[in-house]
Amino acid sequence: MNNGPARYSHKTRIGNWNEDLQMQEDKVRKYLDRKEKGQLMINKIARNMQGSLKPVGLTYAKDGLIRFGDHVMLYSVQTEGVLSTDVTDRDPGNIEAYSVTTSTVTKGPVARNVFVIMPPANDKKTKIGDFFTFGQPFVLKVNPALTTKDLSLASVPLSPMQFSKISKKQLVLMSVDNSADIIFTARYRDVQQRFEMDGQPVPGNAELVLQHRRTGKCLFTDKINYHNDFGAEYEVSCNTSSVANRKGILMHEKSGKMTSDNANKAETPSNYWAFLTATDPSMEKGIQKGKEPDVSVLLASMKKQLIQRAGLRGLTSIARVFRIMNDNFDGFVSESEFKKGVADMGVVLDAKEAKILFKAFDKDNNGKLSYDEFVLAFRGKCNKRRLALVDGAFALMDKTGDGVITIDDLKGVYKPVMDPEVADGKKTQAQHLKEYIGHFENVSTKDGKITLDEWRDYYSGISASIDSDEYFELMMKRAWKGL
Repeated sequence: MNNGPARYSHKTRIGNWNEDLQMQEDKVRKYLDRKEKGQLMINKIARNMQGSLKPVGLTYAKDGLIRFGDHVMLYSVQTEGVLSTDVTDRDPGNIEAYSVTTSTVTKGPVARNVFVIMPPANDKKTKIGDFFTFGQPFVLKVNPALTTKDLSLASVPLSPMQFSKISKKQLVLMSVDNSADIIFTARYRDVQQRFEMDGQPVPGNAELVLQHRRTGKCLFTDKINYHNDFGAEYEVSCNTSSVANRKGILMHEKSGKMTSDNANKAETPSNYWAFLTATDPSMEKGIQKGKEPDVSVLLASMKKQLIQRAGLRGLTSIARVFRIMNDNFDGFVSESEFKKGVADMGVVLDAKEAKILFKAFDKDNNGKLSYDEFVLAFRGKCNKRRLALVDGAFALMDKTGDGVITIDDLKGVYKPVMDPEVADGKKTQAQHLKEYIGHFENVSTKDGKITLDEWRDYYSGISASIDSDEYFELMMKRAWKGL
């Protein structure tokens, strides 16, 4: 009797299930590999946050006047936020351009919201340090602490192919373009005095209008939400928002902002901006003025970021860090591999800082780092007090006194049966002991033995992350009874 198609229980596997399992394992393996190298989306966002929100300095001037070369913030009267850029939010319609917003998330001076006022490339007369005046062309450059790319504030004429993402107005972005699209002029806010004020120095913290030189449109922002990695910010475009209706014109005339015989119409607060400068000389701290960054400061920053990302393992597993950087497995790390590896591990260093560190690490100046150079530069050495504790712990482990620690030495002082995987039968005691020794061994000598140098090398990594000698001593004595 035919009871219809064959029926299968939940235990029956149909199709090429082995291939499906293999694909799933490959996905997990790729995920873990990307996680270890810091290539997941969450890692990229974290790196962007760290680099973009790095505190930087603002220029201080006793007379309160803006000069070319000054580091400033650009404040919007309408949104009460500051002009900011996101160098990971790339505009798809341009060769290399990134989004611009006004942000109220971070109002303090950080890398993404502090810019540099520079003269246009074709202006051979204006020099750094000259007064910046009303009506004078200028270029607003991205902060060098954010990126080494030569990005400038730009706006392209409105067209069916080029317009702002939300409001569809004239597009504004940070671009590598070097054409007339990056040139703006600062105009005095009061239209009645605008002509007379041209040529006068621009004061800091004073409201003004920024006009795009090529199109004549003014820089514009309103509370039009633009979402990015930093949250809800406000879109920036070029659009002259002037008073057009009769009631508005009469109100402006009454307040003295314009008169009936003045052909120019006053802009609205959406076009009002102010260059913010430092109110105290101490706020200039962080502005790079040609001085090379200190190697010890850069190295301390790199160590701190590794600890924040991976805990003490970030420093103790130097062999793993070296292997991640060594893409071609030749036993050496080139400068390009070092820069890429630093970024992959989630450490925020710009190209110049990475280059300075690499040169400091490369003791023999051959253009590549050996494992020994990498470890010596990164971990440093223990002081005498700490070294005595490390050597004492080695002597406790080296039961035979032959200068190396083997599995036989470990059997007398270390009990692998306490490990959960050994207790569950997933690993044998011998396998666990071999893995334990592997944590201490040099990447180039995997022989199942721990030498005194390898032991010291391992604890140098731990020592580098502990500031207090007293705490290091307490940790060692708790770990090794008998010290």
